[in-house]
Amino acid sequence: MLPIRTATPADARALTELRRVMHDDIDGPHPTDWMQACEEMTRVRLSIDPSFHAYVVEDEGKVVAGITGEIRPRFPTPGSPQTIAGYGIAMCILPEYRRRGIGGTLVHHMTERFMTLGCARMSVFVAPMAVGLYRELGFEELDDAIKPMNRFAGRPVPPNRYTAAATAS
Repeated sequence: MLPIRTATPADARALTELRRVMHDDIDGPHPTDWMQACEEMTRVRLSIDPSFHAYVVEDEGKVVAGITGEIRPRFPTPGSPQTIAGYGIAMCILPEYRRRGIGGTLVHHMTERFMTLGCARMSVFVAPMAVGLYRELGFEELDDAIKPMNRFAGRPVPPNRYTAAATAS
């Protein structure tokens, strides 16, 4: 197995490049205009944010895989009274290093780290190609869970019953 280590701010560029590979593998190719901001955010978070965690795998000094995640406080809910949760942000392995157990080892490292910090659960959004790996590692799909939805700035709010009521006031 290749060595795994905790990422440092010097790994920000490599982790960003791995994120590009991940996004392009899922539904790319994509423009790269986001990468500079992502690299800077990664560098800053690795420098000063104790809630942000990352590991990298190297082969002969080259970062070939990585995983990032964060711990966040959360409001307890019925059936889930814990107040700390871990969230996987991204995991990527260069294509030529896949199917060697690296992904499972990275997830194991991150999960163990989160549990030692008091997390009772770790949540991830999983690309279709990685669902089997996460199932094998004990993750469960929650079909009855709240569905993630996004709204992006810069897109107009379509007319709806709420906007009509707001403009009528």
